[in-house]
Amino acid sequence: MRAVSLALALSASAALDAWAQPPDEPYSCRLLNGEQRKCALNPKCDQRVIDRLKRECLRDGGRP
Repeated sequence: MRAVSLALALSASAALDAWAQPPDEPYSCRLLNGEQRKCALNPKCDQRVIDRLKRECLRDGGRP
């Protein structure tokens, strides 16, 4: 029982530590991912926004 609670505490600690750190990808890449998710659900999306965010993501050093 102690081993299980210890493992649970360690995994929770690791999850909180990962959550507290800033993301590795640039902000423009996160915006691009969000826009692509929106467009996957909604066929009426603006392709110009996605193209602009792809260029910004590449410029900022990310991978689209």
